[in-house]
Amino acid sequence: MTREELQAQIDELMNQYSEKEIDEATYAEKMMELTQSAQNQKVE
Repeated sequence: MTREELQAQIDELMNQYSEKEIDEATYAEKMMELTQSAQNQKVE
């Protein structure tokens, strides 16, 4: 996963939260999953 791909996924997640498509707990869980998966992979 490149930094640009990671940033795009984070931006989409933040947008979903701001548009109230997901709740706070879901946002936090998905953000943790994203950051953990990025740490487990080499981010170029």
